[in-house]
Amino acid sequence: MSHEKPIIRKGIVAGQFYPDRPDVLRHEVRTFLDHASSRPDPSVRGLIVPHAGYMYSGGIAAEAYRAIDGAQAEVIVVAAFLHRIFIQGVFIDKADFYETPLGRIPVNKTLAEKIRDASPYLADTIPGDLNEHSLEVQLPFLQMAVKDFTLLPVYIGEPSVANAEALSEALSRELAGKRALFVFSTDLSHFHPYKEAVDMDHKLIRMIGDRDVRRLERSNYAGEIEACGFGPVITSLFLAEKLGWEGPRLLKYANSGDITGEKGSVVGYAAMAYKVNPEA
Repeated sequence: MSHEKPIIRKGIVAGQFYPDRPDVLRHEVRTFLDHASSRPDPSVRGLIVPHAGYMYSGGIAAEAYRAIDGAQAEVIVVAAFLHRIFIQGVFIDKADFYETPLGRIPVNKTLAEKIRDASPYLADTIPGDLNEHSLEVQLPFLQMAVKDFTLLPVYIGEPSVANAEALSEALSRELAGKRALFVFSTDLSHFHPYKEAVDMDHKLIRMIGDRDVRRLERSNYAGEIEACGFGPVITSLFLAEKLGWEGPRLLKYANSGDITGEKGSVVGYAAMAYKVNPEA
């Protein structure tokens, strides 16, 4: 009896955005986590995190991942987006495993199928190769912080309210009451001078904290704010409303100029966390 060969989504930026040797990668991620000033918090349910090379954004991402260090989860949803391919809807990956130098992570195929079936917005497909890093770079941090979990890999195409509402509705219906964690992948402004970037990014961070999706949408289209993962960000706000999360609270902001000293043209990064009220 023949068995179908599993579909394994291998990393495309190992050795570039993060080390490709398991021992070096494990040490680097653990060092980032150990140097973070935030602390593990069992009430954290969702994270907004950057996705650049670890030398640029690893220290910022670690502030978010430290908050779930040692957590347990049945499933972790990573909502990312597509830099190189355009689709109208949302792609829920059909792969069986994602693989990093730290090992394979099983995809929660049952949940993936339920989410895909929930709305036509969530059933889009990718033509050809995925070739995307915005989800991949989160995985070594998750493997070090949470260890055993299944993955729901989500890629948002058009960063529309319709896509975000459909995705948040399906996720909240399927995962309410389950031990789930959510990661929303985005960098902030791109290639502005340092002060301009800081002003633009803090405006965005304040607006995310205000949880006004329509205002965010208007400001994004007007170019007053920038977030390449705008779809994941607004999805997180809809989901926060449906699942009763508080926040998100800013854990750390920095940009590439803070890391490299080159301040003529920078990329912004933020780590933010949503929590549940344990007394609610």
